[in-house]
Amino acid sequence: MIAEFLRKHSADFIILHGSSSNANFYYATKFKTYDPLTYIAGIDGSDILIVPEMEKKRAERESRVKEIVSLNDLGYMEKLKELGDAKKAYLEILVAILKEGRCRKLLIPEEMPTYISFELMKHFEVEVVKNPFSTLRIIKSSSEVEKIRDTSNAILRCVKWAVENFSFRTCEGMRRAIELKLFSEGYLAENTICSTGKSSADPHEIGKGEIEEHVVLDVFPKSLDHLYYSDFTRTLFVRENAELEEMYKAVVDAQEKALSMIRDGVDAKDVHQAVKDTLNSHGFKTEKGEGFIHSTGHGVGLEVHEEPRISELSVELKKGMVVTVEPGLYYSKVGGVRVEDTVVVRKNGCEVLTPFEKFIKLY
Repeated sequence: MIAEFLRKHSADFIILHGSSSNANFYYATKFKTYDPLTYIAGIDGSDILIVPEMEKKRAERESRVKEIVSLNDLGYMEKLKELGDAKKAYLEILVAILKEGRCRKLLIPEEMPTYISFELMKHFEVEVVKNPFSTLRIIKSSSEVEKIRDTSNAILRCVKWAVENFSFRTCEGMRRAIELKLFSEGYLAENTICSTGKSSADPHEIGKGEIEEHVVLDVFPKSLDHLYYSDFTRTLFVRENAELEEMYKAVVDAQEKALSMIRDGVDAKDVHQAVKDTLNSHGFKTEKGEGFIHSTGHGVGLEVHEEPRISELSVELKKGMVVTVEPGLYYSKVGGVRVEDTVVVRKNGCEVLTPFEKFIKLY
C-alpha cells in the first residue's frame, strides 16, 4: 500500500518522525516509544526504523519494521562530536541515509516537525502529504477489531459496576471512581464525561458539582497494552424528569434507526440524515445552536476520534470500519442527553461492540 502511494506521487521515500503517542507512527512501526524516532519507507522496499542503541534489541523483538538501525550504526556520536549540536548531527544522519538510497523526491506528512522539513527541503524535492497511514487505519483488521472489543468489554464491566454501586454525589467523585476502576484493569480514561443539570447541554462539558436529576456518562478509554480505544455513552436518570426522558427516548430511536442502516456500501451522509429526520419527527428541532448539534459518529481505533465521520459529508461505509453512533439532544433550558455505541461495519449490517441497556433509571 505504501509503495503504491509512493508510485502515485512519483516519490522514492516517505519519512515519519514521532513516538507511539502518534497513532500513525505507532501503526506504521508497532513500536512503543516515549521518545520520537524516525521511520523511512521506500519504493525499493526499504523499511527502516532509526533508534538509540539502547532500544535496538527491543525494537528488533517488538517492532514490525524489517530493518532496525541504531544511531551508533550510523555514526551519530562522531557527528555529534564534530558538530556539537544534537539536532544538526541527527539531520545529517537522515540526509545521508536518504542520499545513500538515491532519493530524489521525498514525501513528508503534514505533522512533520518544521526543523526536519526545512533541512530535507535543502537536499531533496519534497512534497507535503496527508499521512497515508491515517487512510490505512480506516479499515480495521480482525485483530484490531478484537483489540477494540477488548477495550469495549472493559467499559461494559466498569459501567455495570458503576450502575450497580451507584452512590455518587458529585460528578468529580463519579469520574474519579470510574477512571480508577478502569486503570486498575489496565485501561487509561481521561476527561471522562459525567455531566449533569443544564451544563450537560454542552456536549463536551466533563461535569462538576452535585449530581442532579441525570448524568450523561461518556467513557472513552484506551488499553495500556495494545493502545486501542473504544467509546460509549449512556444517560443515567437519577431522579424522574419527564422532559429529559422524552428527549432520551427520541435519541434512542434515532440511534436504532442509524444502526439498522449501517452496512457495507451505505453512504454515511444518509445515516446522519436519518438521525436528523427521526429527531425532527419526535418534535425536537435544531436551531440557534441547540438540538442535535454534532455529527452522528466518528471512527475509533488508535485514536478516539479518527476517520471516517458520519456527518453531512458523503463517505461510503466499508466492511471493517469501526465507528460510533451517538445521537444527542442539547437544550440550555433543560440540559442534554446522549446515547453512544461503538460498532463494526459488516457486509449486511453492523455489530455492536458495546451492548448495554439503553434506559438506566436509578430511582
